[in-house]
Amino acid sequence: MHRTGSSVPSRTMSRASSVYFQNDQASSTPLPSSERISSDDSRPYTSLSSSTRTSVGPPRPPTSRPGTRPGTASGRKSRATTASSVLGISDAQNVVCAVSEARGVSPSVGVAFVDVSHGDVVLSQICDTQSYIKTIHKIQIACPSRIIFMATACPPHRPSVLYTLVNDMVETAQVLAFDRSAWSETAGLEYIQDHAFENDIESIKVAISGKFYATSSFAAVMKYIDHHYGIRFAPHSLRIRYQPSEDTMMIDISAIQSLEIMQNLHNPKSKDSLFGLLNHTLTPMGSRMLRSNMLQPSTIKDSFMERRYDAVGELTSNEEMFMQVRKALKLFHDVEKLLTKLIIISSGTDVGHVEEQISQILMIKSFLETVPDLYGALGPAESKLLDKIRDHCRPDITEPILHTIGRNIEPDVTYMRSPLDLRNQRTFAVRAGVSSILDIARQTYKELTEEVHQHVDDINGLGTQPTSKAVAYTVLGAHGLGASLKFDNGRKYWLRIKSGNLSDEHLPAVFINVIKKKDNIECQTLDLVKLNMRLSDAYNEVVIRSDNVIQDLTAALRAEAPRLFVVCESVGLLDMIASFAQLTSTRDYVRPEITGTLAIQAARHPILDKTMATSFVPNDYYSTERYCYNIITGCNMSGKSTYIRTAALLQIMAQIGCFVPAQYASFSVVHSIFARVSLDDNIEANLSTFSVEMREMAFILRNVDKKSMVIIDELGRGTSTRDGLAIAIAMSEALIQTQASVWFATHFLELARVLDGRPGVLNLHLASTTSTTQDGLPHITMLYKVAARSINDDQHYGIDLARAMGLPASFISRAEEVAKALREGRKAKQQNSESRKLMVRRSLILTLYDSLRQARDSGSEASLPGYLRRLQEEFILRMEALGNQ
Repeated sequence: MHRTGSSVPSRTMSRASSVYFQNDQASSTPLPSSERISSDDSRPYTSLSSSTRTSVGPPRPPTSRPGTRPGTASGRKSRATTASSVLGISDAQNVVCAVSEARGVSPSVGVAFVDVSHGDVVLSQICDTQSYIKTIHKIQIACPSRIIFMATACPPHRPSVLYTLVNDMVETAQVLAFDRSAWSETAGLEYIQDHAFENDIESIKVAISGKFYATSSFAAVMKYIDHHYGIRFAPHSLRIRYQPSEDTMMIDISAIQSLEIMQNLHNPKSKDSLFGLLNHTLTPMGSRMLRSNMLQPSTIKDSFMERRYDAVGELTSNEEMFMQVRKALKLFHDVEKLLTKLIIISSGTDVGHVEEQISQILMIKSFLETVPDLYGALGPAESKLLDKIRDHCRPDITEPILHTIGRNIEPDVTYMRSPLDLRNQRTFAVRAGVSSILDIARQTYKELTEEVHQHVDDINGLGTQPTSKAVAYTVLGAHGLGASLKFDNGRKYWLRIKSGNLSDEHLPAVFINVIKKKDNIECQTLDLVKLNMRLSDAYNEVVIRSDNVIQDLTAALRAEAPRLFVVCESVGLLDMIASFAQLTSTRDYVRPEITGTLAIQAARHPILDKTMATSFVPNDYYSTERYCYNIITGCNMSGKSTYIRTAALLQIMAQIGCFVPAQYASFSVVHSIFARVSLDDNIEANLSTFSVEMREMAFILRNVDKKSMVIIDELGRGTSTRDGLAIAIAMSEALIQTQASVWFATHFLELARVLDGRPGVLNLHLASTTSTTQDGLPHITMLYKVAARSINDDQHYGIDLARAMGLPASFISRAEEVAKALREGRKAKQQNSESRKLMVRRSLILTLYDSLRQARDSGSEASLPGYLRRLQEEFILRMEALGNQ
């Protein structure tokens, strides 16, 4: 219908893939007050889950409760890392989940997740199907350590279908029964009233209004944490948010693994994955934010994608601001975990507990002192998202908290990492003069420390005091031992002596606890051990005397937890945005447009684009309601798998707010991505390659809709050619009816031929050329360039490849004769097929309709008349050509 280079009145149409024209010739919750910074056979997860069990979280209780899954065997421990790494979980997290359901034709499921490590609560109520696929997926992505059900839904009672599915598929968690009375909507509302940030309480109540199962699940999980962990959270200290399941994209677990979204398939430690490519974050908060967004990209266009594009674009264009932001981000600690420990109310008053609290306060102090640098770096920012982040880092938020800390903590005391520095900082953290007894204890600690150093000087013969001990160690000093003083948490102070300093003499008997390590000798003296004991007593006295001041300060900081958590989320989001900007500034990426059409010009596979540098061949993509089913053919190693995977990876990048590797990119918002690309057996589940294919395709067919993207690679190759082709055709016809964006790579030319001309189908081919070597053998050159074409059998790449491999000429000749006979027979049957003409006629009409609809929506009135005339002329010519056949 359109000639290449025709003037089309919309930017999307004018920059759409040339493939389209060649064929015609042949989507977390807003921040408080504006934008919360966040981020049967249908069992596709079974093959992954059965090989990826793990036990995450606190130690399991020694007694088993009804419905408790037996502990995992030691042979399964090695698979724990696989499950975590597939989802990009690098640090241990303690997530407890509660589930409840309304049983019916379309069951409603309430889930509540409490991340004890980060003080984060997510509530959701999901309108699911009988297979509970949305619920299972959400639980798997959260990777909880424990999942609790009502006791009546677990053995020894008759287990519910949901319990059975969770117990079978979510094998990263311990599934437990809990008393049914714990599920109470009234109690859930009370927990929200008592523990949510005060500014968020009303908005949360509005969000969960009518969500009985989500609210009651929250009550159950909070009671379980209190009952089994003995953990109580401070009032108004939890980040509670309601997350509608329809606001995030669902990427099934097999797609996460096979598309290498979080981890490289061949080397889990390699950074050659989408997460490894995008993760230039400098803080743990930013890394967690990126992981969360990649596993569940947003489907909300306005409040997420466009604002993030603006922020990335501004950081990319303003190099000075970008460098200042990155410089400020390098100074941040992982304060989210500290704040979570801070809001957990503990009755402990031992030395270790007080030590930990002092360290937490020092780290929060260091964090708050760094925030003004970030605020200053964002001074020139104009985009809405960067302006919102800057607003949450205002000095009037952080300075009052710093002032509160400064009233009790010495201003020059900061958090240190070495054991000795950290102990000294804890000792002198509280301001002098707050407590006279504390000052006396610190003076004792200081004097004992000086004695330790004097003791080492005596050993080395450097002592200036004429003490009896100095005289006793004079002989040692004559040997020139050069002992250096070291410290660790276990031995406290100890000595290191170079082995060469002892010459041929034996180590004097005065040294005890001797350890030889390479060229050094580590040891102590009896006097040093005694000093260590006295120092420890003095240090413990200082810490205990600091307890009252620290407890008061901790209580004051708990009241500031909501504002501190918002600052942490702002830092995490800015870190993620700056990571996108870092990638964009070093690679040739462009800002996507969010429209109703997938149209990408000169797109590159993001991972291969980095590893292959300039040698990667870009390609075009086009998918709309008219061309939603793309069949990609080509010989082996022509790049079919890379081509279809690129579409999914770029879709994810666009929906998390990142620029993409292309010359131009337009996307529609996708709500789910499914992939069937693996050709592996699942020996553990006793499934063949074909069985795995059919199980995953059954899952896709039951859950796909017009808002989905489906990636399928070589379907039907695990069985006989006839059966595989028949199944591929049947499944393709079912997928065409869903109007999902499907990218189907296949070697079955017959599949492309059968579907050629069907409404919604676009036949693409990755071309290659064949030449003859000096030895007379054919040489196949892959062009890695996709193009639309009519299906024909003029060139047989398989036969050419067999000839290149050196098969006998007689075999090659016979294969060519058979191929020619089959081709001529097909052409004879199709010569005057009225059904084929009818199909082509319908296809031309649908193409005309789609072109007119796009022209209507383009808004370019100047070029519209000329475009419509050319459209009319091309349509008449094609219809006349069809009638003359």
